[in-house]
Amino acid sequence: MKIAVLGAGNGGQAFAGSLTLSGHEIHLAAVPEHDTQIRVLQTFGGVLVEGRTAEGLEGGFAEVARVDTDVTEAIASNELIILTVPAYAQDVYLEQVARHARDDTMVLIQPGKFGALRLVNLLRQQQRVPSALLIGETSTFLYAAKMHGLDRIWLRGVKKELPLAAWPASRTQEMLDRLHTVNHQYVPAQNVFATSIDDVSYAIHPVTTLLNLSRLEVMGPYRTDCYDITPQVSRMVEAVDDERCRIAAAFDIHVSPFLEQAKSMYGMQGDSVYEAMQQTTVHRNQMTPHGADHRYVTEEVPFGLVPLLELAKVAGVHVPAIQAIVTTASLVNATDYEREGRHLDALGFGSMSVADILQRL
Repeated sequence: MKIAVLGAGNGGQAFAGSLTLSGHEIHLAAVPEHDTQIRVLQTFGGVLVEGRTAEGLEGGFAEVARVDTDVTEAIASNELIILTVPAYAQDVYLEQVARHARDDTMVLIQPGKFGALRLVNLLRQQQRVPSALLIGETSTFLYAAKMHGLDRIWLRGVKKELPLAAWPASRTQEMLDRLHTVNHQYVPAQNVFATSIDDVSYAIHPVTTLLNLSRLEVMGPYRTDCYDITPQVSRMVEAVDDERCRIAAAFDIHVSPFLEQAKSMYGMQGDSVYEAMQQTTVHRNQMTPHGADHRYVTEEVPFGLVPLLELAKVAGVHVPAIQAIVTTASLVNATDYEREGRHLDALGFGSMSVADILQRL
C-alpha cells in the first residue's frame, strides 16, 4: 500500500520503519518547521528499526521510499495517511489534509485526542463533504517507541489490541477491513468520542509529572521505572481516570478503566494502578520528563483534560480531580489551559447538548 506518514518523531519513525519492512511504500513527511529529524533521516537514508514490528518481523534497516518536507504531495498522492504527531501539532497537518486530500483517501490519526472530530470540522469549514474521506483514530499509539540515537527507533512494545473508530461510526468496519493489510491489532471502538476519551494517558502522564515536579526541577531528567509511580500518586491517577470513565458514561460511551487497559494491552495485573505498573516491562528504564513544560503536560492537559472538562459541564458530571490537575498545570506553566485548550467549538459541537452530540457522532 502507498502510505504517507506525517510526523518524524517517535511515532512517525516507528510507522515508517516498520511498514517499510512489511513491504509498503512509505512517504515520511513533516512540515518545514518540524524538519530536524527529516534532515537526519535523509542523511542516513532511512530508519534503523530495533525490536520487533507489530507484524512480528525482526527489526533492521528500513530504506524508506521518500523522506522530505513535502507534506502537500504526501497527502495528495497516497491512499492512506497516518498522522502521528502530538495533539498540539495536529492542526498544521489537519488543515493541509482538509485542503489537499483526495476524496478516496483514508486518514488514520494516532492517537486521536479528538483529532478526527477536529478534521471533520476543518473539512466543513473548507466546504467539503467530510464523509467523502474515510477518517478514523485510535485511543493511543500502537507502539511504545523511543528514538535510540540519530538514525534508529527502538520498538519497546506493541499493543496486543488497539481500539479504532471511524467517523461516522457506521464506517468503522470498513476502515478495519482496509487496514487489515497494514496492522492486525486494530479492533472496533464505539465511535471517535470513545477513542478520544478512552486514553489513560490523560491520567498517568500529567499526574505523575506534576506530583514529581520538585524532583524533576532539582535533578533534571533521570532514568526511572514505571513513571516513578508511588501508592499515593497512584490514587490521584485513579481519581482522574475514574472521572474520565464517568464522563464517558454520561454520553452512553463505554471506555475501559486504566487497569482493564493495562491487562488487555500489556497483560499487567493488579488491584491498583501502582500494583499493575510494577509488572510492566515496557515502561522500565525510561527517562522522565525534564519538567512541566513536557508534552506529558502540554499535550495531555489542553488537548485531553480540557475537552473532558467541557464535556463534564455539558453532562453535569462533577470532576474535582481533573479540575485540580488542569488548574495546577496552568499555574506551574503560567498558561491558562482552560482558555487555550481544545474546546468543543473547535470540534464543531458549540453549545450542543448530550443528545445533540450523540446524534452528530
